[in-house]
Amino acid sequence: MKNITLLILSFFIKMSVAQVFLNGNFENNSAGNSDNINLSNADCNSKLRDVNSFGTYGDVDIIKSSSYGGSGAQDGTWYLGLTGGGTDIIALTLSAPLVQGKVYTISFYDRKTSGYVVSPIQIGLSTTNNSAGTNVYTCPELAQLNVWTQHSFTFTAPNNGQYITVQMQSGDIQHWINVDNFVFNKTTCGGPLTILASANSVELGNSATFTVQGGSNYIWAADGTLSALSGSIVTAIPRANSIYTVSSEKKGCPVLTATVTLTIIKPVVEKNTDTVIVEEIIREKEVVKTDIKKHHKKLIGNHRVNGRKFIVQESVTVASSSIKIMVWDKNRADGDQVSLYLNGELVVENFIVTKTKKEIILNLDPGKNIIVMHALNLGLIPPNTAALSINDGSKRAKLLTLVSTLKRSGALEVFYDPLVKN
Repeated sequence: MKNITLLILSFFIKMSVAQVFLNGNFENNSAGNSDNINLSNADCNSKLRDVNSFGTYGDVDIIKSSSYGGSGAQDGTWYLGLTGGGTDIIALTLSAPLVQGKVYTISFYDRKTSGYVVSPIQIGLSTTNNSAGTNVYTCPELAQLNVWTQHSFTFTAPNNGQYITVQMQSGDIQHWINVDNFVFNKTTCGGPLTILASANSVELGNSATFTVQGGSNYIWAADGTLSALSGSIVTAIPRANSIYTVSSEKKGCPVLTATVTLTIIKPVVEKNTDTVIVEEIIREKEVVKTDIKKHHKKLIGNHRVNGRKFIVQESVTVASSSIKIMVWDKNRADGDQVSLYLNGELVVENFIVTKTKKEIILNLDPGKNIIVMHALNLGLIPPNTAALSINDGSKRAKLLTLVSTLKRSGALEVFYDPLVKN
């Protein structure tokens, strides 16, 4: 029962630590009972487990005595001596690869010895045990004479490396430093930072929601299409294909960043024109003239369509019963969405006003006709506006603008009079 308990305890200890140095204090070696000085790379690697030496000169020392620095190892029995300028570089093997984007904290000790010059230690993360990899830390201060000094640093893993490399990048073989006791420390920095998007592509005027995980104190890059510039949940209504960036910063931790791309879905062009979408509205012709007059009288008298009052903002007279209307946003497209009514009947539903012109062909009744622009939203820049171009077959189109809010709709009064041509 005791052995089973120890086995379970050992399992949970291993599970609780994601990565460890397999030989971070250099105790696992076959160096014997005396100091091993000026070892070639091959000699060092044959005696030191899970540590690979690959410096340009090969001069690593495996030491146990107190002859250097005034005392022995910082932890256990053994420590290493390294020369500078890349002449000695070691790669310490980890129990498992680090996770790219995740935050880690490492500590180690260094010491200066009398009669030698030291330079800052540089730490790298590598995917192989024979290259320096990517630099993750450069010690800001020099080793102290005859005193073991602990250095602790936090970094975001730049790759999935399984080797921590150690060297004095500056100097030469006349530089010499002692190192010992490399360990991982518990970190509260979090990471990696991820963004969960409700959608990766939306139609113009629609929105997507972003939820951030893996950090704290979230700050979004300034963008006029975001609902907020801070917080873990924000909403974006993009005007074009956009890349959104969020950062998380915590004292004593590296800054974490993440990005997400939101793509605009382009409207389907129904015929081979460069900027025009055509939609023909066919209305029933079998309407008794008296019914038309009653309908017009009721419509004009109430000034309401779809339960909302309308105001006639523009009037125009045309000479044809069939007219072509172009609708678009001549200013900045901000996601305005509208429905159009002709004499109280819905002809275009849930149309997003963009820079692309939408062509609509309407058949008018004799006399007065009312076209109402019913706003479904206010876009990013209220009120809801649209440019209209009306052409009855004459050479010159008439340019107009309608403005609508969620309380009142803008309307266009169109008189059909075939005698206008004369």
